[in-house]
Amino acid sequence: MKTIKITSLLLLFTTVSIYAQEEKIRRLDSVEVFGQTLKYIEKGKGETLILLHGLGSNYERWIYNIDSLSKSYNVIALDLIGFGNSDKPMMSYRGATLVEFLNQFMIEKKIKKATLIGNSMGGWISALFVKTHPEKVKKLILVNPAFLLGLPEDANAETIYAFANPSTLADMKRYVKKIYFQNSKLLSDDNLKTMLTKKLSWNDGYTVYQIIKSLIAKKDLLRDDLHKIDVPTLIIHGKHDAVVPMKTIKILETLIPNNKTIIYEESGHSPMVEESKRFNTDVLGFIKQD
Repeated sequence: MKTIKITSLLLLFTTVSIYAQEEKIRRLDSVEVFGQTLKYIEKGKGETLILLHGLGSNYERWIYNIDSLSKSYNVIALDLIGFGNSDKPMMSYRGATLVEFLNQFMIEKKIKKATLIGNSMGGWISALFVKTHPEKVKKLILVNPAFLLGLPEDANAETIYAFANPSTLADMKRYVKKIYFQNSKLLSDDNLKTMLTKKLSWNDGYTVYQIIKSLIAKKDLLRDDLHKIDVPTLIIHGKHDAVVPMKTIKILETLIPNNKTIIYEESGHSPMVEESKRFNTDVLGFIKQD
């Protein structure tokens, strides 16, 4: 119970004081890719870890991991094209689009090889990147990975869009309840207003909808290619995830060779926030293994 209370306070701090945390880590850097500006945080030295956020999110989801991981590695938390602080050109976004921009980002940054750590949609993009550019990935860490197997046959674009792109305080409340298991400290009116204000400031609704449409059209799915992933893979999953069911993780365990799975008992869809200390320890341990 004590751990849950402490982590809930951390979640509250993340929501209310995110700007101060940004300044503490480092100001956003930028690089131009295909004429568009990608924003990112970079900290540390050594081998490169690239952290990729989920649908409708940005680099801030990694706020409690960057400092710890950067003590041993060069850590880059990227706002993918169309999200967060990066440019949002009007184009048909799909998984392959995000992979193309990520690859060019690595070229511009002269990163020959990296470990990819992706949460939710970021897990899909990370795995898709391994399929396309296997020589550029040392290890793969999938955190509550979504979309690798596609969407359910009866998936409705408008329903998914309404969840991923909240536009009212009631929408934001539903979003928080599904994303965070330890959510009680986040559901006050003031916190919901802060989160909704920040979410709307990203102006990523068009991107979110395009990604959803591409998934319903079954573009860039990986079910038939997961057995080809030829890099050591760690799957981290929150036991109480209301977005990605445990049955999806079980399927991924059977399809991805050379994988290890860790289940977090006190987390939902974002264990890197809810159990950040354990997450950082597990990630560092996995990366340092030969």
